[in-house]
Amino acid sequence: MALGILDEDTKRKIFLSISKGKVVHYTKGGEAENFKNVEGTLSDITIKERSFNGNRVPFWYIDLKDGGETYSLSLPYISGTFKSIILALASYRDLSSKTKVVIEPYERNGYTKVVVYADGIKLDWIVKELPPVNKVVVKGKEYIDDEARMNFIKGLASQVKEKIGKGSIS
Repeated sequence: MALGILDEDTKRKIFLSISKGKVVHYTKGGEAENFKNVEGTLSDITIKERSFNGNRVPFWYIDLKDGGETYSLSLPYISGTFKSIILALASYRDLSSKTKVVIEPYERNGYTKVVVYADGIKLDWIVKELPPVNKVVVKGKEYIDDEARMNFIKGLASQVKEKIGKGSIS
């Protein structure tokens, strides 16, 4: 039997999520390991669909490399935490694939918040106000239409992805 060399491109990603103000890694045994933050150089941002309760649901993936490890932070498409991260990253002019990024969630008043650092600098949002959400009524039931807001966030994510040399969000 021949074995291939395990190099940086073939190593598996370590998948993470954010819950209750912590970075969470689920072990193969299903146990949750909680961490204060995740850090590394930004290597990619993608949208992928996952199965959730029998439905296909889009999720954002933020990939960070640290040495030989690649961490993939998974967040729901409409996540306020993802919006905060991307609004912060988009504000950093010198962002590149070499920029050291730290994503540090915390919990306040039952809500998960996040602080983002780039090259040791705490980042603020690129804008203070997001496009408004609209309310639409379908068959007598009111729904929130956040398409304009999510298109804005997706545009910022594309700009960030272009800064790190990975093209844009499709």
